[in-house]
Amino acid sequence: MKTAFLKITFVAVMAAGFLSSCSTIANPITNNQASNEGILGKWELDYIMTQDGKSLAEAYPMGAPYLNFVSNKMLNASDGCNTLNGGVTIEGNQITFGNMMSTMKACNGVQDANFSKKLQGILKYDIQDNTLTLIQGDIAIMRFKRPGTLAGTWELEEFIGKDRSAKSLNDRFPNQKPTVTFQNNQVSGNDGCNNMTGGYLAIGNSLTVKNIATTRMACQGVDSDAFGERFNNVNKYEIQNGKLVLFANDVKTMVFKKK
Repeated sequence: MKTAFLKITFVAVMAAGFLSSCSTIANPITNNQASNEGILGKWELDYIMTQDGKSLAEAYPMGAPYLNFVSNKMLNASDGCNTLNGGVTIEGNQITFGNMMSTMKACNGVQDANFSKKLQGILKYDIQDNTLTLIQGDIAIMRFKRPGTLAGTWELEEFIGKDRSAKSLNDRFPNQKPTVTFQNNQVSGNDGCNNMTGGYLAIGNSLTVKNIATTRMACQGVDSDAFGERFNNVNKYEIQNGKLVLFANDVKTMVFKKK
């Protein structure tokens, strides 16, 4: 009886070990699927080796190229000029790009071919810290980030003027705090006195505002000109702890809070 009991115990232990082993083998498949699903959605270009050493904003003046993985089999994209659509195969850490169909607009000054020609063959990919890197061999050829949180309305919280004055925000803008709204490459808002509208281009952390027009009211004691000078020279932005920080010529000039 004792021998039989030992045999039964041994079989039970072996069965438990087998089930545990099966569970361990299944985990990499689950992780692989989760990784593949993590690539789905839209990614905006953050880095590419541009021609003539141009910045991303200069190379793609009509808007940031992007990849939108509709599924593990279908890709929608933009090269900064034309819309691209085609099939992909995502397996493990590799993407195989099929033939891409493209619209046929001509866009002067856009380095569209420099982007689209890289979406060919088999590339490795890596996702870390909400950043997607495409790798050819051992070289990172493009980097993408999820669309930023720039969109929305922001209210001025800190202003650093060229005069380096010790005036408070209320001293500079006694009537109302300046606000800016970014949406679909259009910017609007108020400089503490006048309403303003115009366009903007955001690629990576670079930000360019253009063709800013304002109303013409006179508001005594409001530093609207100083605000306009800083805002029109913006070239970079960061989102820090939920705050929008603007830089002009790489110098921090304004901080906004979400309204």
